[in-house]
Amino acid sequence: SVCSPWPTAPRSPQRLLAPLCLLLAELGAALPPTYQRQDAEAAVTCARCPPGTFVARRCSGARPTQCAPCPELHYTQYWNALERCRYCNVICGERQVEARPCNATHNRVCRCRSGYFAQDEFCVPHSACPPGSGVLSPGTPVEDTRCQPCPRGSFSPTASSSEPCRPHQDCSRQGKVTNVPGNRYHDTLCTSCGAAGGNGTRGPAPQDDECAQAAIDFVAYQELPVRKLRRLQQLLERAPRR
Repeated sequence: SVCSPWPTAPRSPQRLLAPLCLLLAELGAALPPTYQRQDAEAAVTCARCPPGTFVARRCSGARPTQCAPCPELHYTQYWNALERCRYCNVICGERQVEARPCNATHNRVCRCRSGYFAQDEFCVPHSACPPGSGVLSPGTPVEDTRCQPCPRGSFSPTASSSEPCRPHQDCSRQGKVTNVPGNRYHDTLCTSCGAAGGNGTRGPAPQDDECAQAAIDFVAYQELPVRKLRRLQQLLERAPRR
């Protein structure tokens, strides 16, 4: 202030340059990019054409650049000084689908179709999680399937690229008992077979069939060596029939 007894400190050059640089940046953003070319008489500065157009007629000292739209199946993606647009030369392969069609400003874009993902510029099938493992996250066009071992209480019986681990069934909720406990590879097997077995002299009952099936299931899921399985077969063949 003029009335102040103390002199005002001068502004630093950096503080003066900051608003000026901001103003120049705003002015530059409003103006189209340019390029230099040699005219018949002297070098001239010409404006570039915006994306989606090309230079239909170059500028001279007396006229500005004339731009024209790209024809069908051609494009220019950036400000340019091209005398013709680029051809949309990307062709989707057998395992690809068109993610974005060709337009005036972009080439065609392809991606891997469902069930495949991009790896080293090829579309390869999503991996299948092996039995005992389930899908943690399904594959995408850019990532493979992610698998995880089935946690306790769940299982996955087959290889799959889409199925997660499934929970074991609860036999008690069905009013049954566990015949074969479940593991990572198979479900829990339940049965209604009672301890009493058959029904005496009245002939076979439905429960007899279920108990027979329960015995078969139980043996089938035991990790028994062949020698013991043959011994069990012999014992069953010698057992008296009802």
